[in-house]
Amino acid sequence: MTDLYIDLEWFFNQELFLVGYAYSITNYGQLYDENLNTENIIRILQPVDGYIYFYGPDIGMIEKSTGMDIRNNFRCVNLLKVFRDIMPGMDSYKLAYFEEMFEIKRSQRQYKSNIFKLAEDWNNPYKKQHVLKYNMEDVINLVRLKREIFGLYSVEEDYLDWAKM
Repeated sequence: MTDLYIDLEWFFNQELFLVGYAYSITNYGQLYDENLNTENIIRILQPVDGYIYFYGPDIGMIEKSTGMDIRNNFRCVNLLKVFRDIMPGMDSYKLAYFEEMFEIKRSQRQYKSNIFKLAEDWNNPYKKQHVLKYNMEDVINLVRLKREIFGLYSVEEDYLDWAKM
């Protein structure tokens, strides 16, 4: 089974500027600039016969910007919804909180506290690499967190089929 993990970045006007994706911790990539187009989004979706995992409104944002109907053609699981369901009463449901909880390290932290700076730095050629690294760590850490939490809480496919969008 091939699963896909996605993490998007967008401007305040909801225009996507970066799609981070991973099939595993070692198989990942990013779409941005001229590579961020519907054809390449279709290309990253093609091998998926498992689930598409994301955190928050990302599937809706892809659908809005491409006109594609992803949720009715794939098994999409919002991990934010799953984590809230299986771990009620947490102090926070931000990914940074879970990264800390499970001791998952990252080199790019500065955008966790100021998401507005992310879009600003994207337009700065000297800082764009920081945004790319941040997004890459987001999507790879999503793979790690899903693995850790699903293992800890024995999350089964039956539950995922119930929890999917």
